[in-house]
Amino acid sequence: MKASRRDFLKLAGGALAAAAVARPALLLARPEVFPSASNPALHFLNRITYGARPDELERARQIGIEAYLDEQLNPASIDDSALDAMIARDVPIINMNRRDANRLENNTYRTYMALTEAMVLRAVHSKRQLFERMVEFWTDHFNIPSDELGPDLIPMHNDVIRKHALGNFRDLLIGTAQSPVMLTYLDNYLNVAEHPNENYAREIMELHSLGVDGGYTETDVKEVARAFTGWGIHNGTETGFYFDASVHDTGEKIVLGHTLPADRGIEDGLQVLSILVNHPSTATYLCYKLCRRFVSDQPPQSLVDSAAAVWIANRGEIVPVLRHIFLSAEFYQTAGQKLRRPLDFFIGALRATGTSFRNFWTMEAPLQDLAQVPYGWHPPDGYPDVSGAWINSGGLLARWNVAMLLTHSAYSEQDTGMNTLLHTRIGEPRTVGELVDAVSVQVFGVTLPEGERAPFIDFASEGAGAEAEVTPYLRAQKLGTLYGLMLASPLYQWR
Repeated sequence: MKASRRDFLKLAGGALAAAAVARPALLLARPEVFPSASNPALHFLNRITYGARPDELERARQIGIEAYLDEQLNPASIDDSALDAMIARDVPIINMNRRDANRLENNTYRTYMALTEAMVLRAVHSKRQLFERMVEFWTDHFNIPSDELGPDLIPMHNDVIRKHALGNFRDLLIGTAQSPVMLTYLDNYLNVAEHPNENYAREIMELHSLGVDGGYTETDVKEVARAFTGWGIHNGTETGFYFDASVHDTGEKIVLGHTLPADRGIEDGLQVLSILVNHPSTATYLCYKLCRRFVSDQPPQSLVDSAAAVWIANRGEIVPVLRHIFLSAEFYQTAGQKLRRPLDFFIGALRATGTSFRNFWTMEAPLQDLAQVPYGWHPPDGYPDVSGAWINSGGLLARWNVAMLLTHSAYSEQDTGMNTLLHTRIGEPRTVGELVDAVSVQVFGVTLPEGERAPFIDFASEGAGAEAEVTPYLRAQKLGTLYGLMLASPLYQWR
C-alpha cells in the first residue's frame, strides 16, 4: 500500500493526527522522546546553534563540550573569513557607516533588505554559531524595526550589538543609549528640560535593564527622563549622537535612591546607566532572559539565581554567565523544552538542506509567511520567546508549507529561485533504511530511534520496509518530501 504525506502524518502523529483537521496546532505538541535527551553533545549544540550539523557534533564529541563551548565563547579564534567575504560581496550595504547608509537612494528599503539578508546568511553559514545566536538575543532585547529606521540601525547593529554581544553589558547599554536609532525610536531626541519625554526612561528600566518588577517607581521614571534630557542627535557628529547642554535639566535628581547632584550635564545620564548596570535586578532580569532563551520557557529558579550571582561577581561580563548556564546540571535536564521560533526553524532548515536563494524576494516570502522577518517586530520588547506565542494553526501550516518549499519544491525541476544540496548531502544509500538514516543525520544531527524512524521508513518505502531498494525513481520521488516531512515533524519543532 502506498503511504502518502497524509498517511505519514497519521503514522507520525497517532491519535494526535486525528485531531489535526479541527485543531492542527495540536501537532506542535512536544513528542515524548528526543534523541538529545540521551546525547548531551546534541542537546548542547541544539541550543547554541541554529541547527546541529554532523561535523559540529563530531567535533564536540572529539574535544568535549566544555572545550567546544570555550571555542564558541572566543569567536575571534574561529576563522569565519569565507563568510565575511560572502557578506562583503553579496551585502555590502551592511558594512556601511551611518552617513553612507543615509545617502543611499531608497535607503530605508535597501537597508531593510541588507539587514535581513545578512542576518540569515550569517546565521546559516557562520562557524561562530553561539555568537550569532547572541547577536539575535541582543537584537531582540534592544529591539528596533528595520523597515522604518534601517539606515541608522546598521551602525547600531555593527558598532554596538555585534561588537559587544559577548562583551560587557555596560557597553551594550551605553552604546544603545547613545545610538541615533534608539534616540529616535523611543523619542529621547525630543526629551528636553521644558517638556520631558518619558518613553526611553520607561523602556530602559522596564525592558533594557531592571525588568518590569525590578523595583523602580513612576517617580524614578520621571527622574530618569530628566537625567536624559539633552541626549539627542546631530548629523554633524561622527556617530550622530549629540548632548545639548542648553536643553538639559540641571536640577538635583534622585534615581533608585541615588542622588544626582545639581548643575551637571551629560554626567546625569551616564550615572543613571551605571546605576542600572550595577543594580541586582538587572542581573536577575538579564539572566532570566538568557535562561529563557537557551534553557526553557520557565527556567529553573536555581539556575537563574546562580547565573545572576555569576553576573554580579563578573560585573556584567557576558561570557562567564553563558559558560555557567551551558555547563550547569539544570541545562542538561531540559532536552526538548524549547520550541524553535519561526526564524530558528527557517534557518535550521536551510542549514539542514543546504538550500539557498538566488534573489532576496524568494527568501523574504517564506519569512513573511512564518511571521518572523528579522528586525520586523515593531513593539520595543522584541519577538516573543516562549512557545505559547507561536503555537497556533496558522503558524503550524506555515511551517509545513515552508518545509516543503525548501525541500520538495527546491528539489523539483521547476525554476523556484532556489538551489539545494539535498542530493549531494546524503551520499548513495542503497536501502530505504539507509536513506532515512542519511536524511535524519542532516536534519537532526543523528539517526532517529526506531520508534521515531518507523513512520519515515513506511512513507519512503510505501510500506515495503527498511530493506527496500533505493532506485533512481524512488529517490527522485521521495527525497525532497522525506526531507520536508522530517523538518515539518513535531520532533524537529522542539529542541
